Amino acid sequence: MTSRSSSVRSRRVRPTGTVAALALLAFVTGACGGASASPTSTTSAPASRTGAGVTSRYGSDAGGPSAPTTVLAQTATHTFAVQVQDSAASFVTSVTALQADAARGDLASGRADEVTAQGEYDALRALDSGNSINASTLDELDNDVPAGQSFGGLHAVERDLWIGGPWSADVAALASQAPVVQFLLSRERLGPEAIGQVAIDQLDWVVDTALPQSQEHVSHLGLIDVAATVLSARRSFQDVQPLAELVDPASTMNVAGQFAVLVAAVGALGPPSTTPDTSVSPVARLAVSRQLDATATSLARLAAELTPYGTAGAPT
Repeated sequence: MTSRSSSVRSRRVRPTGTVAALALLAFVTGACGGASASPTSTTSAPASRTGAGVTSRYGSDAGGPSAPTTVLAQTATHTFAVQVQDSAASFVTSVTALQADAARGDLASGRADEVTAQGEYDALRALDSGNSINASTLDELDNDVPAGQSFGGLHAVERDLWIGGPWSADVAALASQAPVVQFLLSRERLGPEAIGQVAIDQLDWVVDTALPQSQEHVSHLGLIDVAATVLSARRSFQDVQPLAELVDPASTMNVAGQFAVLVAAVGALGPPSTTPDTSVSPVARLAVSRQLDATATSLARLAAELTPYGTAGAPT
């Protein structure tokens, strides 16, 4: 594994509207059916660290962290850590509920709990994806493996529940891995700029991947991923908002307004757990994609201003 200093955190410059237009062009081209190539991810390759069991692209607990210099920065670090821990605990609870559903053979409850668990994992994906092995066991797609080979995690359970498969076995395997992400992420301690970057990466994943090409290949409820990830990104921004308001009130107000518009636009697409992918028009997807891009661009500018307050982590 390769490690890098927590003080080195590259940020790409987002070409406003370009990612959205290209991603939605790919969606519109394939909207009538048929498999399409997965959109190329523009997220930077994750950094990793050896020796402590934590792998994070955000420099969590890496050597030489910049300690936050204000109470507001320390509060942001603590609030975000609690948010992550709560999300991980909720994910484990939903997976446990899936086990109970499987034991009873309760298909309806299983579908509802799988949808809930998927949304809760969406809140953790940006952080967990730094550990590719653990991420693949939790959220692997059928097209991530060669034809004819098995895959596991939430999407294997999704397949079992909607078209059939070894439900109990796949849920048991998922349940064995869920506490792993809970443990790994319990050690995340990010500074304000890094928290902002998490939110940016979450928005990027939606505009580049989840919105143009549904990740729910069997249930066809891709809005689960879109809505849950957007809401998680907004919560991450809100964790640093008090500090950001002190640093740059006008830009912070702008980002808050962008998120309000974005959340409303996603909500207008329909209830995530019951709205099929086919009912969301390409025009609606394009509009949301543009708002995602505008929100992420504004947030990137603001997050850069938070760098002096610690980028890699804070004392536990």
